[in-house]
Amino acid sequence: MKIKYFLPLVILITVISSCATPTEKEGEATITNQQVETGEEPEPYEVARLLPEQKEWLKAAQLGPYAPEVQDWDAIEAAAKEEGQVVIYSVSSRYSELAEMFQNKYGIEVIGYDLASDTQMEKYRREYKAGVFQADVLFNNEQPSLVGEFLPQNMVWNFVPDSVVPYLEPNEMEPLLVQRWSSRILIYNTAVYDEPPISNIWDLTTEEWRGRVLMPDPISGGVQASVIQTILQHPDEMAAAYELKFGEPLTEYSEAVIEAVESDPGGPYSQPNAAIEWLYRLIQNGLIFEESTSKIAESVGDVTQENPPVGFTTFSKIRDTKPGVYEWEPVYNCEPVFGVAYPTILVIADRAPHPNAAKLLIREMLEEGYEPWNVPGDYASRSDFVTKQVSEFGIPPFDELKLWQFDPNFIYDSRYSFLAVYLQLK
Repeated sequence: MKIKYFLPLVILITVISSCATPTEKEGEATITNQQVETGEEPEPYEVARLLPEQKEWLKAAQLGPYAPEVQDWDAIEAAAKEEGQVVIYSVSSRYSELAEMFQNKYGIEVIGYDLASDTQMEKYRREYKAGVFQADVLFNNEQPSLVGEFLPQNMVWNFVPDSVVPYLEPNEMEPLLVQRWSSRILIYNTAVYDEPPISNIWDLTTEEWRGRVLMPDPISGGVQASVIQTILQHPDEMAAAYELKFGEPLTEYSEAVIEAVESDPGGPYSQPNAAIEWLYRLIQNGLIFEESTSKIAESVGDVTQENPPVGFTTFSKIRDTKPGVYEWEPVYNCEPVFGVAYPTILVIADRAPHPNAAKLLIREMLEEGYEPWNVPGDYASRSDFVTKQVSEFGIPPFDELKLWQFDPNFIYDSRYSFLAVYLQLK
C-alpha cells in the first residue's frame, strides 16, 4: 500500500470500528431487577439503552423518545431566545449568509464552523468521546456515516419541523432530515463543443479521452468514494450501457479486475462485473484526480482551450460559469445515468447545549433561511421549493433526471470492501 493512502485508511478503519453493537436485540424491552420487584412496565429498548444523562437531556429538549406529538413553536422560540445562541458545524460556508438574518429575526447568535463533512465528523467524534458537547447542529453530506455510525450510537438526533412535513418525501424525513439534494455529474466545455462530445459513460474509457477526464479522488473525500460505490452498485445498468456503446455484451474481464475482486471474498465486490470493469478501464485510461470540484469545473470550462477535458463535478458549480471565461454544461442524456445524487443532512447533536435554538435554526434552514442554498444544480428537499427552482433556473425537475441516489447502509457496510478493491485496481 502506498503511504499516501495510509491516513485515509486509518480514518476509515476508525470510523467503522467505532460502531458499537448493543447486546440487547433491537426493538426488545429491557427489564431491570427493580422493575421485576415493583411490577413496573419495562422500558422500550430505545430508552433503556440511553445513558442517564442522555435521558435527562432528551426529556428537557423534547427529542427522541420524548418528542411530543405536537410541536409548540411558541414555547420552542421562547426557550431558544433564552439560550441566546446556536452552534452549527456546517459543510457549507453559506451558513454565514443566514446567520445575520437569523440574529436579526430572533436575537439569537449563530456561531458557525465551516468544515468539510469528513473533517467535521472527525472533530465531532473526538469531542463526543472526550465528553465535550459544544455543537448544536450538524449540517453534513456524509450521510452513510451519519446513518451507519452516529445515529445507531445516539450521537445525533433527528428532528423534523412539523411545518415542512407536507412538502417532504418519507426518505427525506427518516432516518434523517434532508435539507437539499446535490449531485456529482459529468460536464463538458460548451465554448468548444456545440453538443455533448460523449453520450455514454463508457466513452470515457476509449482512446479519444485518454488523459482527458477529471475526477475528485475517492481516497481524499467521502462523497466521491460514495459516488463510486453507488456506480458499482449498478452492474446490470453498466453492462447494458457497455453493449449500447460497443454493440456486443461484455463477456470477458480484465485480469486486474479478476485479481482485485479476490480481495473481497464473500463481499459485495467478490465477483467481476461491468461496473468494476468500467472503473478499472477509466483509471487505466489516464484518469486525472483533482482535490477540488471547483477546479475541475474551471479546468473543463476554460474557454481558451482547443481540446478541453470532461470532468465529474458538483452540479451546483454551474452557478460559477462566466461567459467568455468558464463555459460548461452538464451531459444531461448520458447513458446509463446522468449523475449520483446525495443529500445534505440537518441533525441535532446529542446533548446539544442549545437544543431549542437548534430546532429553530433547522426550521429556518428549511423555510425563509433556505435562500443561500437556492442555486441552480442544488435541489431543495421541499417539493414546493423545487417547483420554483425549475421555473427560476430553467433546470429539469429533480425527479425527471436519471440520478442514482446514495444507499447509505450499503455504502457504509461495504467501505472496507470498496477500499480493498479500489486500491487493487489502481
